[in-house]
Amino acid sequence: MTDLSSTLPEYESHLLAALAYFLGRDPEAQARACLCMYLRQAEPRIMAQVRFYAHRLSAQTGRSIDEYELLDLIMRSPDQVTAAFPHLGAVHQPEDLDVFS
Repeated sequence: MTDLSSTLPEYESHLLAALAYFLGRDPEAQARACLCMYLRQAEPRIMAQVRFYAHRLSAQTGRSIDEYELLDLIMRSPDQVTAAFPHLGAVHQPEDLDVFS
């Protein structure tokens, strides 16, 4: 777990190690499982945001775009989405220190 430990904050690294230990999993597999669980639990909130911006993009372009089209576009071409919403902003700017980067 040395590679993974060095990329996580200390407390979270310890929590992950304990969870992996008690579940008998490799820590990296447990980290993937934790991420998947979080994303599935957050799916309604994430998709509500994607739906909102799909609606805005539809209004902006005059072309009907649903949330799944926008979700695919974010995966395929995030720069194209950024160009469509230049003033959207981001929570974490590239020059800002982020504990998870």
